[in-house]
Amino acid sequence: MTYLKNKNSKPHKSVFALFAGMALATALAGCGGHDDDTPQVSGRVLGSYIQNAKVCLDLNDNGKCDSGEPSATSDAKGNYSIGDKSSGGWKNVVADLTGARENDVDGNDMGTKFGAGAFFLAPKGATGTVSAITTQVAQLVAGGAALDDARTTLAAKYGNVPADKLLGDFNSDTSLASVKAASDTYIKTVVSSKAVRHVFVITMENKNYEESFGTTAAASGQDPYLKSLAPQGALLTNYYGTGHVSLDNYISMVSGQPSTIDTETDCFSLWSDIVDAGNDSANPKVLKAGTDANGHAGGGCVYPARVKTLGNQLDNAKFAWKGYMGDMGNDLNRDGTKACSFPTRTAKLAGADVTKAVDGTQSAQAGSASGDVKADAYATRHNPFVYFHSVTDDLNYCDQHVVNLDDNLQNDLKSIDTTPNLVFITPNLCDDGHDGDGTGAAGKGCKTGAPGGLTSIDAFLKKWIPIIQASAAYQQDGLIIINFDESNAASSPMTTTFSTDYSQLNLTINLPGASCCSQQTGPNVKRPDDQILSTLPIMYASSLGINTASLPSTVKQIKIGMHYDGVGGDRTGALLLSPFIKGGTTTDTGYNHYALLKSLEDRFGIPEYLGYANDAKLVTFGSDIFNQ
Repeated sequence: MTYLKNKNSKPHKSVFALFAGMALATALAGCGGHDDDTPQVSGRVLGSYIQNAKVCLDLNDNGKCDSGEPSATSDAKGNYSIGDKSSGGWKNVVADLTGARENDVDGNDMGTKFGAGAFFLAPKGATGTVSAITTQVAQLVAGGAALDDARTTLAAKYGNVPADKLLGDFNSDTSLASVKAASDTYIKTVVSSKAVRHVFVITMENKNYEESFGTTAAASGQDPYLKSLAPQGALLTNYYGTGHVSLDNYISMVSGQPSTIDTETDCFSLWSDIVDAGNDSANPKVLKAGTDANGHAGGGCVYPARVKTLGNQLDNAKFAWKGYMGDMGNDLNRDGTKACSFPTRTAKLAGADVTKAVDGTQSAQAGSASGDVKADAYATRHNPFVYFHSVTDDLNYCDQHVVNLDDNLQNDLKSIDTTPNLVFITPNLCDDGHDGDGTGAAGKGCKTGAPGGLTSIDAFLKKWIPIIQASAAYQQDGLIIINFDESNAASSPMTTTFSTDYSQLNLTINLPGASCCSQQTGPNVKRPDDQILSTLPIMYASSLGINTASLPSTVKQIKIGMHYDGVGGDRTGALLLSPFIKGGTTTDTGYNHYALLKSLEDRFGIPEYLGYANDAKLVTFGSDIFNQ
């Protein structure tokens, strides 16, 4: 290289300026170089100090650094600077951590391995740092919180640190030690290469632990495939349902909300909105229900829009989710649509009065010999997402997220990019074991002709588990959860009485309601309690296993009631499978559906818990399960 010199053979001052300018330009180029008049978005990516993260301005708000979005690469101290020519047309800075490394204060590689596709977010106005903490701030802002309120919430959560310091460099400020600890936990749980990023929940019906995983119950021999899976993963021997009959369990799994008078009886009555009576004084994350359209104090089926689901939380966190519903839309006359089916929508499509809508999917429908009537065992009460206005008020949104199982799941599993981070599967009424006793005996099976019970559960799992386990998403960072909504109510003693004129047979199912984890009853129901599930004409006696020949000829109808002793759904057990779980793992730690929700919120790095998942006493899935 030729250097220009003056007559005294000293480099000319302008040459120093030239090379200094070139060096500065080169340095800026490494951090996303810019013209002097281009606004800059600058900051630092923090765990300790994260190098080689691709940092971008997320113009399409999808939580990813897409081609064409302004970007830079963080240096050894995590620094980045991006030229913003979009006139501020973005909501978040995204730091894609794929291939990044975490350095200590001296620049040494700490050995942290980040998961493929892992990322941090920082909302506009809080971009001095991009970290686990700013990611949670971004989630709260996406959920409607003002930036200052989001910072205040997290400052209180992480040790009551000053809110104005929350987004500072917690590596160099010792007063932020609790924030640094929270960041370290987040990195390990949410964005490391050992973090679960794709969860597959498969919920079956009405089986107690001894039936599903034991050897002594009458049905214990019906599920050899399920039992063969247990040595491959973690068996949760003390997993409990949170209620009886069905619906309240599904509601608790996705929202943390406890039973109402109607959800604990599967909303057999008029499909009604829950009247918002404010929050429970004992737990402000729990909705208190007023008197609904059925005249039920503490009743109602559908939650107001302010009550959110795990799906809404995942939206805010830039994770994808879908609910896959068995048989939904098989018969459009019954279900209305093949996506996001619920009674008032079905009634509206049929031109009926939506104010008088009832759930027409409470029992399975057999197909006709002519084929005019399609076999259909979709059950709305096993599809929790349609009980929330936060999901159904935007039908296009709901249609994209609540879909038919057989039409969609296998195709979605073809690549990591098309596999939702949460896959919530509810089989039809036969495949989930609700209908039929599994024996295959005449008159004891499903309306589809299948045996039902654990036999059909086993067949469903034998089909779908290998498909899921073969998917790239599961093999990279997947977790399969096989649980049951509640224990088998039919195993509880049933009492029978007659009305005084012997025109009505009263059947009462006695539900022990055993629970774990200090489960609370909630503000909308009481224990013990009695509720009417349904009143049916005598013609339904045989389907209930009742021999009409043994009844007085005066009996015209059957009233089915529920007697609740405890608040829980009794012991069911659950099985978890993952590349991060050693085969043969068993844990007797107490878990329930609220603990499941809280565990998933933790695994996706969500900063606030919904409903009773907010109970500090709840234990989440930890090292007793994730052990490799």
